[in-house]
Amino acid sequence: MQRVSLNKNQIITLYNAIPEESDEKMKKYINLRDIKINSREDLVRVCQTFRNPKYETFRIIYMRDNNIVNYETITSRLPNSCDIFKVKAKTAFQKNIKGYQNISRRMYRLGANGYYLQHNHPSGNAKASINDMWVTQEIDENIKGFKGHIIVDHGTYSWIEKDIEKNTLKAINNINIESIPNLDSQELIKDDPLMHKKINSRNDLARIMYDIKHSNHYSCLVLTSAINNIRLFQEVPNTFINMSHRQIGGYIKNRCIDTGSTRAFLATTDRPFFERAKDLVELGYLSDCLAYTVTKDKAEIVDVADSEYVDQDIFTSIKANDELRKEEKWIEKVR
Repeated sequence: MQRVSLNKNQIITLYNAIPEESDEKMKKYINLRDIKINSREDLVRVCQTFRNPKYETFRIIYMRDNNIVNYETITSRLPNSCDIFKVKAKTAFQKNIKGYQNISRRMYRLGANGYYLQHNHPSGNAKASINDMWVTQEIDENIKGFKGHIIVDHGTYSWIEKDIEKNTLKAINNINIESIPNLDSQELIKDDPLMHKKINSRNDLARIMYDIKHSNHYSCLVLTSAINNIRLFQEVPNTFINMSHRQIGGYIKNRCIDTGSTRAFLATTDRPFFERAKDLVELGYLSDCLAYTVTKDKAEIVDVADSEYVDQDIFTSIKANDELRKEEKWIEKVR
């Protein structure tokens, strides 16, 4: 891999799966009004234009018989979650009720008598999750007119529909897409040898460190998607770790959002860097970190953040740690 000679305090990006110029390709508005949907295949062709490798977006497509009359887009601009109901309420239950009422009112105003649900999985794995099934069931039970829920990304899609005989929902997962969409999000992902590597374990991370020869003044930041594909690989100066935990965590979180990543790893040969990095794992800003040394034929792991592989989703862990700190501050205040 080639490097440009830079000041040792600069961050060097060796691989970024999603270049900045791809943003313009994904911002195009799509007018779906009056398009006919006579089959699931028709819906698949329409929804391929909505694939996005960076963040998850949820859509409600309003139908009058077989014609699309409008659609609604909701996104939190995060790679692994979406707050469907952006309404103010004191409790989650009240928030959901208001959300269902708003959709029902909009259907009435549009003269819609049915709707499809659609969202994407930036990871590239379109399989319906347990949460996808639960959300679909809740919407179906509270809003009349459910016609199906499609989950798209890259070369496959999944379909959630009603099982009339069992009076429940069923999912058909990872169906191959035959038609070529107008916007292929896979083409937006830059091809590179690192793209085809996964971080499923600390040994995987160490093996990659052996291939990446870098200065002792640098450590490595690696971000991956939810299915562990590398999305960003950067060399960061060892002085990077001297910033506050919140500054470093903010940088990592923003890079994850930019690249559709949910996991972040640091690997270093510098002991003080590693000791500080362990704190970032505890705070939820990192999925894991390791210290290593390079021998003649391999990168050998010297120390790790914990006895077991952590691999935590940083958006989930940051939220959990923030809530814990709020609770601790409240308890301290009461005392």
